Amino acid sequence: MDTERLDRLTEQQRACLRLVYRHMTSKEIAPLLGIEPGSVDQHIKAAMRVLGVGERRTAARLLAEYEGAAAPGEELAVREEQAGFEAEPMTPSRKFQPPLPIWGGKPSDLGPLRRLAWIFAIMLMIALSFGVFLAGLEALSRVGRH
Repeated sequence: MDTERLDRLTEQQRACLRLVYRHMTSKEIAPLLGIEPGSVDQHIKAAMRVLGVGERRTAARLLAEYEGAAAPGEELAVREEQAGFEAEPMTPSRKFQPPLPIWGGKPSDLGPLRRLAWIFAIMLMIALSFGVFLAGLEALSRVGRH
């Protein structure tokens, strides 16, 4: 592979390809780099055009070979020597993902099951709050009678 083409890759394209080499999807890469999954796809497509390849994994393998993380012709595999390919998350990863765009997230980042879980949780909180409110009103009315 022509090293001139590999040298033309931007740092963002390189970061995306390093994570593709680790078998990560665009949705998994996006939060690590602090960008949208669509932007990840655009960086990878641009890198593929620069390298003249038709598959993202091929582009990732070429970059890994160029940077010395893989032997030429080696199959894509996650290896211990890839410590240099680790990307630091720009935002802390949290298992708790609120339904509102808090902590840099977007409502569209929620999957269908998480979205339904949030809807159910909010309905449950409203029902419990209403029950507590009614219990309080009943207690006040009893106090007023005596």
